Amino acid sequence: MGENPYFPTPRCPYFEPESIAVSVIDLLFYIYFGIMGVGLLVMLVLIPLWAALHHTLPSKLDPILFQRPFFKSSELLNYRVFPLSLFRSLNYVYLIALPTFAKKKRFKGFNEPLPVGLSTIIMCKLHAALCILLFLMGVPYLLISIWGLFAL
Repeated sequence: MGENPYFPTPRCPYFEPESIAVSVIDLLFYIYFGIMGVGLLVMLVLIPLWAALHHTLPSKLDPILFQRPFFKSSELLNYRVFPLSLFRSLNYVYLIALPTFAKKKRFKGFNEPLPVGLSTIIMCKLHAALCILLFLMGVPYLLISIWGLFAL
């Protein structure tokens, strides 16, 4: 029985067996570039936030925390200059946003209250959450990239 020329059977290329691989590639393409777009938007918030925290936290916390028991002597020397001083600020953000974890690792034995306000605490928690979000988005992004290198 042939097709009716007046009422042709609608066909969709995504339901054909030979085009299933194309639809998977299309889906991965949209996921890949969706993660890239969201990651760029997150970075547009994260970088200025990190710059603001880098500008305010060392002046408040260096007299208390930037000492020998919490930092190695090489870190005390290297974290004074700009590119590596961002890691010092990141350690301070880590201490403010996740104090129980930071006090188990780097800041063992530190129990003093920190001289920071509520807005700084909120900014540090937002910064830590955005860093975790970027990491979680980076894992599938990397996996899709590696799959794309070897599958195509």
